[in-house]
Amino acid sequence: MLPGFLKAWLSGRSLPVGAESWPEPLRNYMQKKRRIPKSTPLAELRFVVFDTETTGLDLATNRLLSIAGVGLLGHEVQLGDAFEAMVAQPDVGGAEAAVVHGLISNDLADGLPENEAAARFLDYAAGAVLVAHHAAFDMRMLQKAIAPHRGAKVWNPSIDTAQLARRVDVGSMSSNHAHGVEQRGAYQLDNLVRQHDIEVRERHTAAGDALATALLLQRLLRKAERRGIRTFGDLISR
Repeated sequence: MLPGFLKAWLSGRSLPVGAESWPEPLRNYMQKKRRIPKSTPLAELRFVVFDTETTGLDLATNRLLSIAGVGLLGHEVQLGDAFEAMVAQPDVGGAEAAVVHGLISNDLADGLPENEAAARFLDYAAGAVLVAHHAAFDMRMLQKAIAPHRGAKVWNPSIDTAQLARRVDVGSMSSNHAHGVEQRGAYQLDNLVRQHDIEVRERHTAAGDALATALLLQRLLRKAERRGIRTFGDLISR
């Protein structure tokens, strides 16, 4: 049986030199690269709503602690289409991590290497639209995690639920925003889930935040369709 990277080369989807040393899930992910047609109806898109928990918000120095994602298809959250991985960070933990992230030292010591966790998540999410709240940070953390594998790129399109909420909101917050007066923190995840009557469990864990964001996305997509946003092309247009 041919290794995956040779199959990709023979099929015209060549991988960078040295890809044979990458984690297998990362090779698989890169081989699945494709574009989503802009005409695809929203109801036919697979979204993977995800969250990363990290040691901080500094991309240069901070590291992944965990990644979780849940699928959404046809505007319905698919609890059977879920992913969660802890990242091995044996020198991180203690009371602060337990309080903020619900993680204890054993979780982090027994997890996957950072690049392996990111690779497995990306393979799981291949072909989907990635969704996160304030997505730019999480997308950059994913790219940073696979950066040691030269030539590997996160290729999924992404949607930011904070930006989508601003776009489709027809309530008081959008009125304030339209007049250049945005309530402080109005589009933070806690405020949006409260506004949309979403019950949040295990807040500040990757799995809990991913599920809360998925339920928020479900409601935002329904609002989007009422505002004439019906295809992938409509969704990504500015």
